[in-house]
Amino acid sequence: MALPYQPVNDFVQDAYQLISSSTPTVPLQGNDLQKGVQFLNELLSYYSSSSLMLTISQEIVLVAQIGQLFLTFADAGFVPPASWTGDPNYGTTLPSYSGGRLTNLERAWLNLDGVDYPLIDEDRGVFFGSYKYFPQLGLPRFAIITNNLDYTTMQLYPGPSQQYNVYIYGKFELPIITAGGILNTLPLYYRRFLKLALARDLAFYKGRSAAWDQKLEAMFQEAKDEMESVSTMDLVIDSANESYLNGSWRLRAGV
Repeated sequence: MALPYQPVNDFVQDAYQLISSSTPTVPLQGNDLQKGVQFLNELLSYYSSSSLMLTISQEIVLVAQIGQLFLTFADAGFVPPASWTGDPNYGTTLPSYSGGRLTNLERAWLNLDGVDYPLIDEDRGVFFGSYKYFPQLGLPRFAIITNNLDYTTMQLYPGPSQQYNVYIYGKFELPIITAGGILNTLPLYYRRFLKLALARDLAFYKGRSAAWDQKLEAMFQEAKDEMESVSTMDLVIDSANESYLNGSWRLRAGV
């Protein structure tokens, strides 16, 4: 069943009503709508920093071409840097995925002829602090994530010696919301939390801090706890004992 949609301006109006209990039916005035949309987008960007407060993870499938070292994730309006032009390591001058910047990778794997090959999510510092041979082509074993300002790259090592389907399961930054848009991609429980979070910010930025009382704060904290409870993020710190970047894994695997 499709999620019910809600116009963004109605969503902002609902947030204002939470902090305008004396006159809840007064329409938005001045720059109320503009500030509401601005703070809403700021919240979405802020919550994507740790991914804990984003919606549930999703799975996407990309194709890695022979010798392609990087998969890139960005928003639809992203303009690639000039350094990408003609660089075969990226496979293309456009992002590999334009549905949002990858903010948290939970797992990734390759598939070829019905066989799955799991990728080891290696820490970037460990990867660049290890001896390795470039260019190296074969069966990719490692995925190294680099978060940039407006896009994320996943480096494959070794580079693929043939074409693979790459499956990525993780969280992606939500797209920019506009005043004339609708909220049809956010779960209802997330909309409830965002409505309280937006009202909380607006109360202080619009000079209505007195309207944000203890009851509203308790509702916000309850909704925040529920958001964290449905998050698929694993906060357990664990080391990867299969990380053999120095090449010994090739001997073990008989590659």
